[in-house]
Amino acid sequence: MDTKALKAQINLLQRQNAELKQQLTATTHEFNATIFRLEQELSESKKSLLFFDISVDLLCIADFNGYFQRVNQAGENILGYSQAELLSLPFMELVHPEDRAATLAEMSKLSEGIRVFRFENRYRCKDGSYCWLSWTSVAHDNYIFAMARDVTERKTTEEALKQFETKIKFLLQQTPLAIIEWNSSFEVVEWNPAAEKIFGYSVTEMLHQHALEIVPTNHRDAVIQTMKSLLEQKGGHYSLNENITKDGRLISCEWINTPLVDAEGNSLGIYSMVQDVSDRLNFQTALRESEERFRLATEQSGQAVYDYNVLSGKILWAGTTTKVMGLTSEELQSFDIATWESMIHPEDRDLATSLLTEAMVQKTRYQVEYRLQKKDGTYIHVEDTGIFLFNNEGQAYRMLGTLNDVSDRKQAEAVLRQQEAQYRGIFETVNDGISVLDLDTGKMVAVNSALCEMHGYSQAEFLNLSSTEYIHPNSYEKLAECMRTVKAGQKFHDHAVGVRKDGTCFDIEVTGKLLLYNGKPHAISVVRDISERIQAEQEQQRLLAILEATPDIVGIADVYGTNCYLNKAGQRMLGISSTDQFPISEAVGLSILDKFQTEIIPLVMQQGIWSGEALMRSRKGEEFPVSQVIIAHKNEQGEVEFLSTIARDIRDRQQIEARLRQQAKNLEATLQELQRTQTQMIQAEKMSSLGQLVAGVAHEINNPVNFIHGNLNYLEEHTQDLLRIIEVYQQKNTNYEPGLQDLHEEIDLEYIQQDLPKILSSMKVGTQRIRQIVLSLRTFSRMDEAEFKAVDIHAGIDSTLMILQHRLKEQPERPAIQVIKEYGALPSVECYAGQLNQVFMNILANAIDALEESVVSGQWSVVNAQVTDKGQQTNDIPTIRISTSVIASNWIKMAIADNGMGMSEKTQQQIFNPFFTTKPVGKGTGMGMSISYQIITEKHGGKLLCNSHLGKGTEFIIEIPIQQ
Repeated sequence: MDTKALKAQINLLQRQNAELKQQLTATTHEFNATIFRLEQELSESKKSLLFFDISVDLLCIADFNGYFQRVNQAGENILGYSQAELLSLPFMELVHPEDRAATLAEMSKLSEGIRVFRFENRYRCKDGSYCWLSWTSVAHDNYIFAMARDVTERKTTEEALKQFETKIKFLLQQTPLAIIEWNSSFEVVEWNPAAEKIFGYSVTEMLHQHALEIVPTNHRDAVIQTMKSLLEQKGGHYSLNENITKDGRLISCEWINTPLVDAEGNSLGIYSMVQDVSDRLNFQTALRESEERFRLATEQSGQAVYDYNVLSGKILWAGTTTKVMGLTSEELQSFDIATWESMIHPEDRDLATSLLTEAMVQKTRYQVEYRLQKKDGTYIHVEDTGIFLFNNEGQAYRMLGTLNDVSDRKQAEAVLRQQEAQYRGIFETVNDGISVLDLDTGKMVAVNSALCEMHGYSQAEFLNLSSTEYIHPNSYEKLAECMRTVKAGQKFHDHAVGVRKDGTCFDIEVTGKLLLYNGKPHAISVVRDISERIQAEQEQQRLLAILEATPDIVGIADVYGTNCYLNKAGQRMLGISSTDQFPISEAVGLSILDKFQTEIIPLVMQQGIWSGEALMRSRKGEEFPVSQVIIAHKNEQGEVEFLSTIARDIRDRQQIEARLRQQAKNLEATLQELQRTQTQMIQAEKMSSLGQLVAGVAHEINNPVNFIHGNLNYLEEHTQDLLRIIEVYQQKNTNYEPGLQDLHEEIDLEYIQQDLPKILSSMKVGTQRIRQIVLSLRTFSRMDEAEFKAVDIHAGIDSTLMILQHRLKEQPERPAIQVIKEYGALPSVECYAGQLNQVFMNILANAIDALEESVVSGQWSVVNAQVTDKGQQTNDIPTIRISTSVIASNWIKMAIADNGMGMSEKTQQQIFNPFFTTKPVGKGTGMGMSISYQIITEKHGGKLLCNSHLGKGTEFIIEIPIQQ
């Protein structure tokens, strides 16, 4: 077949291949789209359910009509309502009345396409309480998709912090102590009313001033040094100083100074508390003078009065000490501070002593309550009130105070607090509304928070309402009947309709009884909002209708696995009537029954949900595949209450999927075969072109080289003749003419006579080498041997080695690769010589690559590589060993082995696969060994084997018959 016809066939095959690819791509795309759509429908529902179930935040979908369309389990847990209750209520009813306007404004933004981020409002929980929710919402396709996080705890903390700040500010304004804050530049930044009163300067006069006017001139340097020390964070400082008021009066003041630092420890300023103690100091003097009169007076006060000398440790007692403490006068003589501490109740001791110590350090009065043990072992509650006296050095030297027995008061207060807490707790914490109605006036005299929230009023508003404002006109008669029944001393119970502040109505359940309140008969009523329950019952009926209409199997079972409900589709497919109660295992396919009982059900009980494909069995014994979801419904304590399942018959889908998978598999096999055929054709075309090129180059080189080589012999003979003539001439004429002598020396005639024969010899060697290369190229190309022909296998191997000679030589990065030939006596072998040479080329080239990679990885050292004197290789020399032999009677074996890195078992299993390569991208196509395998096995009916071990090299074995 000529080249033009072959190219035409190749073009035809390429066009056909392109058409097949297009058809295959279109068909595969269509099948994949169908499979993807079917799988997507199943997975989307699973993902959606999982996402809603695992979220700890409230996730919901709502419409712009004001109703939830979907709420996750976290939403039910936060608000306390069931899914059905939430879907049946307009969600604006749950929003706190004070937050509804803001909520509607945010919904308006959503309708305009504006995303709502961190909007906070209050939602009413089922128990009547309100929780704060932080919303992130977005509108899409006329629905609102929202996530809400319960921030009630944070809001409560913020409110408490605001109240605390308000109290601090109030105390700052009301405290009798002067509060002065200085910045790091000694400027006043806080000056409270007490400071104005003590020093006479207004806050306007002192802000941002150094305020040294209140310090006597002779003390100012010491004050400035003290403030500098405070800014260096050398601890707090107490002092008793003389100060000057605006009107020039000299007063005595106690100063407690504390440095202010930020979180990083940087000084911000100084905080000072100042108390005018001028009167107190004057009073101390008067107090000492009237001490005796005071002692006599205290005996009539009913209190134990003490005077503790801190320096001597002695305690003087007065008043009713013996009565309060149960000790005699003699025992009080030896009473010391250690005995006093031991009598304080162990639970109160640390607090009492710390408060007393704090008062002494801060030089303030103290008032401490604790339990004190009397002599008889009983404890009494005492109120310890007193003051410390300090000397000029600021040391406490006396402690004056009184002990008052407040046990009776404490007991009465505890009883009152307990009763009030009990009644108030019951009244305020119940979820139902409670009211107390005056039977004479018909007015409310008391209502709890739950009733106010139910109607949307505050307590103050509710108490001023008439009954017509919170009762529907249709229920007026029932209210009158309730009052008549209760007046008669009987219990009233009925349903009515209530009215909220916003005018909306809701169903209520009312229970009334007679109550004596402040000495008069009143009606106490318990009101329960049952609108959600009624709506839930209606929603349940709607959901039941949907379940009955669905073509999927829907069932519910109790925690013991007994069926409680089965929709019509399930009854029809399983052959079970609506009145039958049966174990759910009865509807499970026998082949998966063990897995259902030991794996699926335990997993559902543990994780709450299972989904997957299963088998169901009808009463007739027919089994059919289903796509099933089983859910365990748990209460707040995590206990399973019941199980539910949804199962879809997937027999039709499985048949379609099986057909599609088989078709895809067939198409994939066809595509692989086409790809392999196309690759082989391309490779064959390449080799054909390469063979033509090699043969042409060899032919063109061969003619001029033969011409040169043939004439070199004549050139050598002529040159020898000329050299002999010159030699004879030199012998006959020893004396040259001057010009001839100069030329002789210039051209160095002796050197030319020696070097010219060597040049000719080198040219003969070079042309001989070129002739050998040309012969190897012609042998390798085998252009004249397209059909089976008996050839010399060794000649083919040698020609291949000749072509690869440049790669076998020593390189800068590695030593020369040694080739050891162990040729056996082979007969001529019938084969495709050109294709067989291609196999030799692929295997030898891969062996050289493996050896070079081994050098790079350090298996051989270029420096240590050497050959012994006898020509034997050392372990450091990369080597290729080629051996041939006759096996059996009609087969030959050719083995090509290298001592490179070797291959792993996994690589060996893939070495003959199309497009598999271990070489870097761009260096190999992965088709060489695949094509070689096909040439040996398919073209020659032989075997191509690979033996390799990591670190020990690789050996390829070729076995082909001698005659086909």
